[in-house]
Amino acid sequence: MKTIIKGTGCHLPERIIENSYFLDRQFMDADGTVNPKPTEEIVAKLESITGIKSRRYIPENESSVPLMTKAAEAAISDAGIERNQIDGVIVAHNAGNMLQGQLGFHTVPNMAALLKNSLGISNHECFAYDILFGCPGWIQGVIQAHQAIQMGDATNVLVVGVEVASRLLDPHDLDSMILADGCGAAIISAEDSAQTGIISYATYSHAQEDVSCIYLSGSYNKELNLPTLFKMNGKDVYKYATVWVPKVIKKALDKAGLDASDVDMFLFHQANGKMLHAFANNLAQMYNIEGLSFEGKIPTTIDFTGNTSVATVPTMLDLIRKGELTGYGIKPGMKVVMASVGAGMHCNAVVYQF
Repeated sequence: MKTIIKGTGCHLPERIIENSYFLDRQFMDADGTVNPKPTEEIVAKLESITGIKSRRYIPENESSVPLMTKAAEAAISDAGIERNQIDGVIVAHNAGNMLQGQLGFHTVPNMAALLKNSLGISNHECFAYDILFGCPGWIQGVIQAHQAIQMGDATNVLVVGVEVASRLLDPHDLDSMILADGCGAAIISAEDSAQTGIISYATYSHAQEDVSCIYLSGSYNKELNLPTLFKMNGKDVYKYATVWVPKVIKKALDKAGLDASDVDMFLFHQANGKMLHAFANNLAQMYNIEGLSFEGKIPTTIDFTGNTSVATVPTMLDLIRKGELTGYGIKPGMKVVMASVGAGMHCNAVVYQF
């Protein structure tokens, strides 16, 4: 029995936030000192490093539920199944449901329960649980769906990655320009006669000194009483990601008896443009493959989506499958690696043949 991606869907909020949105900000350092550089220079430098030109935020008067419902409905429609044919709902996220005008996280009821309710799935044997696994959460959800299918516990599992980072951002931290909102979803299904599907996977969780690379804390502006805002030690995150993402990809490829030259496309987590090329170069070095070209194999969405965290990979996958990412498409027989990295620190990879 094969585990296949039967359908995909995504939703990017209509509210587009250009980089000019941040020009009236007063950026500070961690100790509350005002950054002396002109704001225009700070914004321009971040764009040059990350490649981000715009990102999306949900409306101020909306919770997270409509965002994930729209993406899930698109995936269900694409898969061509009825809602009560779904045996499980897995929602990967970082912050629970974001409610209008309220601080803090809302994780009761859990996001998968809220989504199951919103979709009108009445089958009580359909499990609904959440994953808190940082940015790699959606890929880990796919792995868990695959395991449930291979054990005979499910036939169709809805796996969703949702991020509403706009409610977690410190307006005085320049890293607030990186994160954005979005949602991607997929129906992961069993297929007896399929020649496609998941080939292999691998996951690493370190959680040692790197556990403090990405965390929640107060605003750099000490006058603001906002205790749960996103914070990141960017250099440490970059170092962890560029070392360990190639290693976890190699482990997954080795399990499949493949190497980097066998892969037709890499769907990397979109943290910044520079990091994507470091992933590829380090992976090639690990296989001692000189002159390996990754041209046309590494799609990017970060320029118009920002870093949508756990929603990044499923959103990119859906855009490519639907022909909505210029220059990229998926053809039968292609081998694709999906890989991500994030808070924990965790990283993972799935090798998939279409």
